[in-house]
Formats: sequence, structure tokens, C-alpha cells
Amino acid sequence: MKSELRIHPVVMVALFALAFVSMISFAGYWYARLDHLSHLAEEETSLRGELEQLDTWGKWTLEYVKIDRGIDYLSKNRLTGETKRQLTEQIWQISRSYSLDPLLILAVVAQESHGNPNARGRTRSGKESGAMGLMQIKLETARKMAYHFGLSVETQEDLLKPEINVAVGTAYLIRLIGKYGSWKEALIAYNLGHTSVDKMLQNGIPLPTRYYERVISKYWELARLSFL
Repeated sequence: MKSELRIHPVVMVALFALAFVSMISFAGYWYARLDHLSHLAEEETSLRGELEQLDTWGKWTLEYVKIDRGIDYLSKNRLTGETKRQLTEQIWQISRSYSLDPLLILAVVAQESHGNPNARGRTRSGKESGAMGLMQIKLETARKMAYHFGLSVETQEDLLKPEINVAVGTAYLIRLIGKYGSWKEALIAYNLGHTSVDKMLQNGIPLPTRYYERVISKYWELARLSFL
């Protein structure tokens, strides 16, 4: 015996209409959720970018503070407040532009002049060597480097201006790093002159490391300062 289940046409239409409305509602809800999730993803990306930017600013600020405190530590009140500010900003900009650790620049200053902007280098015989100022730069070298910073260096007295001395001294150091590809050889060349270092390297003569070791010692001395 067969039994047949018949659904009234009106009920069938109603069921199809309900199913269609449900599908439309679900699709609308799904697309709304997708749009919401898309907005959340955009907000997360934006927040990550802001956090990374804040992290970068935080590092920059800490570097600025380190330079400021380092200069203050080395200068021992031999620089005016305005000169210290200019030097801090200058070294900060250079360290960012060339990805250099600013404390290494200050370590060279510490080794070369002990932070004395009026320092004049002398040979073992006691005669002036011609090296001047914070980074003990000679006039001939300074004139070659000054061009890259748009500076004018005419006399040795110009090298007693801290902002000029550090600009050309750092430019020279950066050039040596580019030439040798390492801080160690660059620092030794900064002390001995690149011509002497080139000859030693060509002849297989071991480079003297005393100057390099002293600069690194100064670096760690500065790094141990309490900056915050």
C-alpha cells in the first residue's frame, strides 16, 4: 500500500520563500562579518605600523639622550649649552644617516682629545702635529672632507669649532670604514693614516691594535654610563 505525502502549493511556496530569505540573510551576515574582519585586519596593520614607529622613535630618543649625556660626560663643562646641543643633533643625524653607533664616534673623540675642543696634537718630539680639535683632524684632510658637508675649512682655527671638527672627522672615519670594510682597520687607519695601513697590509705586516683597543675601551666606558 503506497502512501503519498502531499504538500500544499501555498506551503511549498512559503517554505521556498523562507529558505530564500534565510539564504539572503545569511549571505548578508557573512559579507558583513567579512567586511568587519577586513576592517579589523586594517586596524591591526595600522596599529602594528604605529607601534613600530613608536619603537623607532623610542630608539631614536634613547640614542639622542646617550649622545647628549656622552658629550656632557666628555666635555666636562668645556662646551657651551648651545654647542653641546648642536653637537648632539649633528652626531644623532650622522649616526642615523650612516647606521653608525653614536657612542663609537664619541669613543674616538674620547681617545683623540678627551673631549677638549681646543686640543692640539703633538709629536713625540713635542712639536705640534697639526691635528686639531675634538677628533684631531689635520687641515689637509679636513679640506677634503668638508666638501661633502658643504662646509668651509680655511685655517686650523676652523678645526677648533666643534661642529666643523666632528663633521669632517666623522666623514673621514666613514670613508675609512667604506674603504676597509671593518671598524678595526678603519680605526687603525684613522690613527696611523691609510697610506701606512695599506703598506702594512700589502706587506703582510700585522697591524698594531693598541689604538683600536683603547677606542673600544672608551666605548664600553661610555656604554656603562647611566643614561636614564
